[in-house]
Formats: sequence, C-alpha cells, structure tokens
Amino acid sequence: MIRRTNALALLVAAPAVLLAGCASGGAGGGETPAPDDYIGVTFSSTDNGEPRLEFADDGTYSGSDGCNGLRGDYTVDGDTIVLEPGISTLKDCKDVDDWLRNATSVQIDGDTLTAFAEDGSEIGTLSRD
Repeated sequence: MIRRTNALALLVAAPAVLLAGCASGGAGGGETPAPDDYIGVTFSSTDNGEPRLEFADDGTYSGSDGCNGLRGDYTVDGDTIVLEPGISTLKDCKDVDDWLRNATSVQIDGDTLTAFAEDGSEIGTLSRD
C-alpha cells in the first residue's frame, strides 16, 4: 500500500512540476519590460558608426545600424520587443558592421538591450545612454 501511495503522489505532482517550468514566460524567461525601461530611452554602442535604437510611445522605433537609418513599428510580447521593419536607407558603408539592421527582436535587462536575429540567435548588444 505504501508503494501505491508514493506512485500516486508522483503521478499527481509530476504534471504540476512540468507546468511550473513552462510558466516563466518567453525565451528569456524575464518579465514584461515596463514602458519606462525603453520608451524615450536611447540604447547605443561606441562601435564604429555608433549604432543606436530608440523606442517611442506610439509603437515606433528609430535608430541607426551605424551607417543606415532604421525605422519601424514594435510590439511587446512578454519579455521581448518584436521589431517590424519599416523604412531604411541603403548606403554602402565600408568598415561598419551593420548587425543591428538584422534584428527582429530585442530584450532589455537593466541597462543592456540584446538584439536577436530571426532565427533567435543573439547578434549584439547596446547600452542605455
């Protein structure tokens, strides 16, 4: 009888443990960023060309990949800000790594914005100014 009780307890507890692991949120497992964490804030880098990104309260973003201007719309999905491409200039810039133009989403952790490509790979970081 003791073995049955332990097995039954395990069967009841296992799904709860599995579901608790799924409750952490998006890929980053963090919390939804508060608007004060990103709206009106400029995130930038001192890398060649000084890439930067800024979010407005109307759901748009703007910035530069270090060479070309970037502009588009964004939405917040859990702990991720999803970037929808809009307009961009297309200058040929030598010696500038234009990685930011490939960002399709970002996550903010404190003063660091991490950019991700469409395949989910991390492509770079910017810091809060």
